[in-house]
Amino acid sequence: MNQVRLPKARVALIGLVVASVFHATPVLGAILTRQEFAGDFTLIEANPFLSNFLQKQSEYSGFVVYADNGSLNDWQLTVNNLGLNLNPASTSSSFLKPRINFELNSGSDWELVVDFGIAFDAPRYTLQRTAISEIRLTGEVGRAGTYIYQDPAANISVSSSSTSIPEPSTLFGLFLAIAAIAASKKANRLV
Repeated sequence: MNQVRLPKARVALIGLVVASVFHATPVLGAILTRQEFAGDFTLIEANPFLSNFLQKQSEYSGFVVYADNGSLNDWQLTVNNLGLNLNPASTSSSFLKPRINFELNSGSDWELVVDFGIAFDAPRYTLQRTAISEIRLTGEVGRAGTYIYQDPAANISVSSSSTSIPEPSTLFGLFLAIAAIAASKKANRLV
């Protein structure tokens, strides 16, 4: 009986020591930046075929949330008169989901491309923040052509938040702590 109990007690003790060391390791702090924008778009360029069907002006709103390494975390774009309500779960039809590309050039300049597959006449939208207060939307619809809306006086608000992402060693430490507690309870039952 003692031969069974001693190895389990040692494993539990070693597990608790290792777990406490790993659990004390720091966590990575990721800074998420949220840029909200709203304003009035004006049509500045369009294929002649499209210009008859497009509104000259439209209200819009949306946001992008990205990490300091430039990876996109969340986004949304709504343009009233164009009937656009795009978000990560958007579908152009029952089977087309957009491919998303986000490029961060600086703290104020970025580009978000929402591509439903232009080769099949499905649309592609490119949203750019090109200056401190300028937002531009470029729409492409297969063979129908391209159009550009622009707002040089967009209302843009920026907020940042910090979120903690546990390091793998911290997660491993928690796993070891749980294993150590389970092993020690089992060892106590055998006594």
